[in-house]
Amino acid sequence: MFAANEPQESPQGKKTSGLEPQGDTNMSITVYSKPRCPQCDATYRALDKQGVSYEKIDVTQDAESLAFIKGLGYQQAPVVVAGEDHWSGFRPDRIKAVAAAAPLALQA
Repeated sequence: MFAANEPQESPQGKKTSGLEPQGDTNMSITVYSKPRCPQCDATYRALDKQGVSYEKIDVTQDAESLAFIKGLGYQQAPVVVAGEDHWSGFRPDRIKAVAAAAPLALQA
């Protein structure tokens, strides 16, 4: 198992680490989730409220993505990967920070 701050390559071929976003205007946001997950639903609502676009990946249907988030050290959904940053669980504080740091991640 890898430490949460050790760089990893996502299933989409992107490198991630435990670093905070530093004004990455091309930040992509991915939410690794599962069905019937209240924290996942709350995360989607918060991202939508902030106007942030994101990709949803159902880890119950994608074994490679499940292995990726487990490799980051996470055991619960959702796992959000936002540029260089990542976290697990419903984190409205982190969602607001991502929205502020990545204006081009916002929906048009």
